[in-house]
Amino acid sequence: MSAADVTPNATGGGAMQLAARWLAPAALLMVLAMQLPLVLNRAINWDEFWHYSQTVLLAQGNLRDPLQTLYTRAFVWVTSLEGTGVDHIIVIRLFMLACELVTLAAIIGLARRFTDRNTAWLCALAYLSASYVFQHGTSFRFDPPAAALLTSSLWILACRPLTARWLMLIGLLTGLSTLLTIKSVLYAPAFAGLAWLRWSELGLRRETALRISAIPVLALAAFGLAYLLHSQGLAGDTGNAAETVVSRSAEKMFSFGVPPYWLATVRAAVFSPLQAILILAVPIALLFSKRPMHERLALLGLWLPMTTLWFYHNTAPYYHVFLLAPVSVSLTAIIPAAAKRFGAPLLAVLLFAGAVLTLMREPENTIDKQRKLLVAAEQIFGGPVAYFDSCAMIGQFPKANAFLTPWGIHQYLRGGFPAMSDIVDTKVVPLVVDDDYMFAEALNTREPVPTLLPRDTQMLRSTYVRFWGPFWVAGFDLAADSAERKIAVRVPGPYTLHGQAPMTIDGVMHKPGAVFDLARGEHTVAPTAQGVRLMWGRNLKAPAEPAPAEPFFMLF
Repeated sequence: MSAADVTPNATGGGAMQLAARWLAPAALLMVLAMQLPLVLNRAINWDEFWHYSQTVLLAQGNLRDPLQTLYTRAFVWVTSLEGTGVDHIIVIRLFMLACELVTLAAIIGLARRFTDRNTAWLCALAYLSASYVFQHGTSFRFDPPAAALLTSSLWILACRPLTARWLMLIGLLTGLSTLLTIKSVLYAPAFAGLAWLRWSELGLRRETALRISAIPVLALAAFGLAYLLHSQGLAGDTGNAAETVVSRSAEKMFSFGVPPYWLATVRAAVFSPLQAILILAVPIALLFSKRPMHERLALLGLWLPMTTLWFYHNTAPYYHVFLLAPVSVSLTAIIPAAAKRFGAPLLAVLLFAGAVLTLMREPENTIDKQRKLLVAAEQIFGGPVAYFDSCAMIGQFPKANAFLTPWGIHQYLRGGFPAMSDIVDTKVVPLVVDDDYMFAEALNTREPVPTLLPRDTQMLRSTYVRFWGPFWVAGFDLAADSAERKIAVRVPGPYTLHGQAPMTIDGVMHKPGAVFDLARGEHTVAPTAQGVRLMWGRNLKAPAEPAPAEPFFMLF
């Protein structure tokens, strides 16, 4: 047939079919291209700093916890590269991007089990363009690799023969994921639904049931072997450390009542409204679907992790990277009907537009500030010193206190983690980094701080003085006084006398600029005619340039 024989309607129909076929893949590739600058340039999140600090601990031989730290094995080499912790985390993000690509491929492959090619690509696009996935899909956490491992396992279970090698691979992937993060168990409904699907399709045979039932056994074996290998060479009593992690997680893993991150869930729905509508419509679509019951149950199992938003504790925005992977596959129950009514190209355009809007509303990027702070810490101290902060921002330095997330604060307040005032009695902690609200309130106000123990608030206020930007160093600002006084040194070590007047401590006179050692405990200071500063360290020098102003982090 010649070009002249093609009618306008036929031409238009062909163009529409071509658009419907390729628009979703093209949109997915464009969203990935838009995400790449976030991988390379977006400010480091507090959780990323924490995960990096655990990797540094392993590199230094000081990591104790064998559970939920398997990822550190893959990135020890990164800690020896040039640059700051910020630069190292960006390198690790490239691996997280690879994990995201694996997850996308698994979503497409698994969705093809239930639907046509174009719908499968729309499922992947719905996942990637969801606001929190677009922002945090490549963040350095265990969510991206866990999602990749588990969705790959789901694809194998749904689409590959149930032979020994494939079953062993499922067991290996799920076992490794569980060692990465205990919350891997939240995918249980997805595995159960697909197991029922395969068993039903293969005639409910006893042999098939036995093969499928071997999966959790193989996963447990893989978990145990990986645990034993990973725990070799870790510091301290790894068995006790693992028991502590399990105990704390079990106590606070589930939260019934008002979800602590309910506002993040609302924001996710507001910023990704099409995904929210489609997800909420899945159970209704399955209820009235003409699919076989085993397919409906399989899709329901893939959707059910969505309910964890109501009872799982840590549903912060980065959790959506883990959560939405199987849920996106369940959209095969509703996307065909939506595409028939509104057109697949329109759905692709709207999902792509959602990612564009997420990119447009990105808050101020603070990554340059973070780099300056880490460079300044090295310049000031010349090497690692212990410090207090909320999130292990200076990953190459040893963090002395707990990770102060909402869960961490809860554990700390009830005695699950040591008080900072107890820590300074046994460790030398000369630095506090004021990088979160609880330290700002403790150091810059005289009001009670609900998120800190009162004795820790008092210790911080009486032990540290502002040095440069968010860095507070152990020391004393001593006003002129005609009477003798006592000072309580909580941080022993070298101290420098700053000011214009000499000072007599414990009967020994020191000139301005003098460096001398002070032991932990009380010391007597003679009367002084002028105010002076007594500060830990050997004449520490602040950077010449002004410290960057807050904020140091980007909000979710």
